[in-house]
Amino acid sequence: MKTALFVPGSGEGLQSRDYATVLKAIESKGYKVKFVPITWPRTTLDKWVAELMAVYDTYDAEDTILAGFSWGAMTAFVAATMRTPSELWLFSLSPYFAEDLPRLKRSWLRQNGHRRVSAFHDVSFNKLAPKIACPVKLFAGENESETIMHRLDEASKRLKEASRTYAKGAGHEIDHPGYILAIKGNI
Repeated sequence: MKTALFVPGSGEGLQSRDYATVLKAIESKGYKVKFVPITWPRTTLDKWVAELMAVYDTYDAEDTILAGFSWGAMTAFVAATMRTPSELWLFSLSPYFAEDLPRLKRSWLRQNGHRRVSAFHDVSFNKLAPKIACPVKLFAGENESETIMHRLDEASKRLKEASRTYAKGAGHEIDHPGYILAIKGNI
């Protein structure tokens, strides 16, 4: 049985939204799920990836799926370039890669802090994408922001083995009923 290591969204823990329902949806498809808590405050992507890798290193890559929501999806994506999982599931992949930053509202950048934004400048999706050597499942709410939809479109073009699924009626809400149905129907 494969295990999905699941990384939550920015600033979130298990109780931040209905992650229990999300994890149950994945488990209902025959997978084990390990929720990977991340220390979000005053940290950058390098630290998030290191925390995920510390857990990931205790699993056999052939039997492990990396999964994440929003910034957790960015974290899983970067980790998948370091050690190849059996699959990569990216839920509402955040558009904070170097290529995305010029498209983002200044208010979004300000609220994330200078250190984080500086670190994001060093993370190029286009340079990392060729290092992904596993099947990728991309998910997004059909009502996501334009920047997330743009990132999803670019990811589906640049990742070799990528499929794309839209959650009906959902925005940036992995626990939305439409998103849960999309997960159950497409993983």
